[in-house]
Amino acid sequence: MNDRYRLFGEIALEKQFVTAEQLYEALTIQARQKVEGKMDKQLGQILLELGYLSADQIAVVLDVLYPVREV
Repeated sequence: MNDRYRLFGEIALEKQFVTAEQLYEALTIQARQKVEGKMDKQLGQILLELGYLSADQIAVVLDVLYPVREV
């Protein structure tokens, strides 16, 4: 499967940075905020604020999603 088409939470879970329960909690918060018309937060930001992911772990997930290729 091409990593470009994978989801942030899927990769964080695969790398065991978060548990399924933590991911579900963050996704629930994200959905609730959207319904309430609040500013949309990225899933990584919510997981960071909850203390479930570090900035370094977010960088690892983003590198999988959007790898930088050196020319």
